[in-house]
Amino acid sequence: MTKMLLQEREKWKDVIVLFANTGQEDEKTLEFVHNCDVSFGYNTVWLEAKVDPEKGRGTSFEIVTYETASRDGKPFEDVIAKYGIPFTKSPHCTRELKLYPIQAYIRSLGLKKSDYKMAIGIRVDEFDRVSANAKENSLIYPLVEHNVTKQDVLNWWRGQPFDLDIPEHYGNCTWCWKKSFRKLFTLLKERPDVFEFPEKMERLYGNRGALAAKLGKDLKFFRGFKSVEDLRQMAAEGYNEFVDQHYLDISNGCSESCEVNFDETFQYELDLGA
Repeated sequence: MTKMLLQEREKWKDVIVLFANTGQEDEKTLEFVHNCDVSFGYNTVWLEAKVDPEKGRGTSFEIVTYETASRDGKPFEDVIAKYGIPFTKSPHCTRELKLYPIQAYIRSLGLKKSDYKMAIGIRVDEFDRVSANAKENSLIYPLVEHNVTKQDVLNWWRGQPFDLDIPEHYGNCTWCWKKSFRKLFTLLKERPDVFEFPEKMERLYGNRGALAAKLGKDLKFFRGFKSVEDLRQMAAEGYNEFVDQHYLDISNGCSESCEVNFDETFQYELDLGA
């Protein structure tokens, strides 16, 4: 999609490529963004959330690079320390780690919402994921507009010198709480180390945030209000491992992804009565 937009640059005054790093991206994701810059000249602006711990002060951004981007989860931990554990009823990780830093950066350029369009990489065969509020939030979907399917994407990448090379059940955010139990159980077996961060966050910040106070109990990341330890116990009872049949292909592995979605942000604010 990005390559397409840059090839059609004459349609736009400028094209700015942004990547918001959460600090918990798979290392291959960071390598992939870097390789795109090197191979295609994207000149990507790497952003991370800059969280002000004071109540009432919103998340801003800081510019990093491939070399300096967080790998230890610090931006994510800063968000959790202030707002609490994100989970199905409180999906604020996308809002604070991606949406708000991107919006803050755009404002720093002196641009208003009416001055730009934000391109989202959803394909035509994923049309059900298109935001219902796309027009009012200045979102565009070039792959939908150009009728690009999953197979088109796979065919294009086969002709490139590199690929994302991440199994479907890993995805960009390896331990993402949006994933199915089957994927998470498989990850627990293959990469138990990736669960060290969410388990630490549950231990340190389970009682943080407005929702934890409202519910009067510690929050947990995973669907069904399950903790990392709950996942271990469930996995020990047995399951069918997830096998990615198209490991070297770009797949729909990020169907549980965290692309900027204004609908989720709005629903979160409704849930908290904001």
